[in-house]
Amino acid sequence: MEDNNIYMMLADPDMKEIVDSFIVESKEILEQLDVDLVQLEEDPKNQDLLNKIFRAFHTIKGTSGFLGLIKLPKVTHKCEDILNKLKKGEAFADSFIMDGILESFDIIKELIYLIENEKNENYDVEQTLVNLQKVIDYIENPDKVNTEPVKEEQALTPEEAEAELAALVEEAKQELNNSENNKSVEQQPVVETAKNVPQQPQRRIEKKETSKHDDSIRVDVERLDELLNIVSELVLGRNQLAQLHSRFSLEFEGTDYARDLADTTRQIDLMTNELQLVVMKTRMVKIGKVFNRFPRLVRDLCRETGKNIKLVVKGEETELDKTLVEEIYDPLVHLVRNSSDHGIESEEDRVKLGKPAQGTISLNADHESNNIIITVEDDGKGINPEKIKNKAVSKGLISEEKAAELTKQEMYNLIFIPGFSTAETVSNVSGRGVGMDVVKTNVLKLRGMINIESEMNRGTKIQIVLPLTLAIIQGMIVKVNTEMAVIPLNSVIEVVRVDEGEIYTINQKEVIHLRDMTIPLISIEEILHTQSNGNNREKQYIVIVKIGEKTFGIKVDELIGQEEVVIKSLGSYLGNVSGVAGSTIMGDGTVVMILDLSEIITNMEKNLDK
Repeated sequence: MEDNNIYMMLADPDMKEIVDSFIVESKEILEQLDVDLVQLEEDPKNQDLLNKIFRAFHTIKGTSGFLGLIKLPKVTHKCEDILNKLKKGEAFADSFIMDGILESFDIIKELIYLIENEKNENYDVEQTLVNLQKVIDYIENPDKVNTEPVKEEQALTPEEAEAELAALVEEAKQELNNSENNKSVEQQPVVETAKNVPQQPQRRIEKKETSKHDDSIRVDVERLDELLNIVSELVLGRNQLAQLHSRFSLEFEGTDYARDLADTTRQIDLMTNELQLVVMKTRMVKIGKVFNRFPRLVRDLCRETGKNIKLVVKGEETELDKTLVEEIYDPLVHLVRNSSDHGIESEEDRVKLGKPAQGTISLNADHESNNIIITVEDDGKGINPEKIKNKAVSKGLISEEKAAELTKQEMYNLIFIPGFSTAETVSNVSGRGVGMDVVKTNVLKLRGMINIESEMNRGTKIQIVLPLTLAIIQGMIVKVNTEMAVIPLNSVIEVVRVDEGEIYTINQKEVIHLRDMTIPLISIEEILHTQSNGNNREKQYIVIVKIGEKTFGIKVDELIGQEEVVIKSLGSYLGNVSGVAGSTIMGDGTVVMILDLSEIITNMEKNLDK
């Protein structure tokens, strides 16, 4: 019956605002706890950190008890008891105590998920409560506690649970009354919308040094997407106005109309740029939102592999588009697991090599121009390029002739071939190469690049380069025959003009020689399937582009100029077109294709291997 009452309460439209605020606040608390709990294990005597963690559990306990929840207050209350004992110095947080707290942390996340998505608490927490009680017993009598799991009979009885719940509800009511008497104190923005949710006194103490009210508000992501779409259309209108102004000024140069139109065009251009910048900033979130999950991940991997690894995180304040933050997590997880399992050696092996017994994995993010660079680096065994090459040949992935021509960097890139692995056995954690093709595929979907640097017994560094946004890019407009195309400007190195006789053919593939480099050429005619106009070109423009470590040239007839373009999907009718990332609309209404350089170079490499 109690579960049904909870379901009805959570599904009550009148309670929606309060429940939603509770869920949002709890998620924020858990996100920070993910970092703080791992830090506590490393610094168990840090009293300030203990107080901070205690307040976090206390806030969730009090608010969930007020809402009439049952299981969530039970778990958080037990955690609060443990942390209270740690605060009093009765014990320090060792691995056994932290295992119990982290287990309950995972259960709390699961309960929050169920409350948000299924409006219930249908999750068995009895064994978790038993394990937490064992932690309390261990703190009180460390020599008498058996490390074996406690039997189910030691769980709370229904009478004890009912009495505990009544106490929690009473405590929450008291805290609600206290909050009404302290309205002048600043509150968290997620709770301001929930008039009946109690505020925790401890939380106020933590924030009291801030005298100003928090001016931030929460906005649904869908609204931001709509706003971005409107700004994108405005950019297209701005481009159309600029093109109209260009034609008008030629015909009516020197007239008042031409001058007025020029002033208006400049003003619209300025305001559009500023509006676009503001909108893009509203979508930006700190990558720390992703990075904060990795201390716990590495901690668990150390327990699983028996290795001693320290995680160093830098650049958490670096901002990028929310869409990118959501999509980049899985590739980073695989890279970190890879470094933990197959990059970092065991303590014994590291000591033999003269290295510190503790291995290090560094996770870093930084801005560079209009890109964000994410680096995963370890000081482990490194990657053996010869071993990779030989494995690829033995598996028939490349020929011996092709393997002999590979550079060191090209050997590293073999690990991105689907199914490639140098591991003799695949572990539960990862395999160097197993799934790396998925990492590369996901990065390419984000119009990014991935690069590997490694040195034997020194370590491996993997860099992911991503654009700051996926919606609007700087592009170079080019023309081939009668068709125009857009080349993303962030990949363009330079433009050269060569004589027709300076284009050579090697293995039936066109190349040019540029400053001691042999650069393969690609024709847009083949990508866009345009027909040649039959004109013989004495001079040929070549746009030199670079993707990762690969450099190649694109043959074009004419350079139209540089322009900010909005990427539009080709739609379900056309679907995915090889070598095309999307389309944009020019000022005169012409639809122009945007080249997908990453896919083009992938197709080019496949053709070269044939």
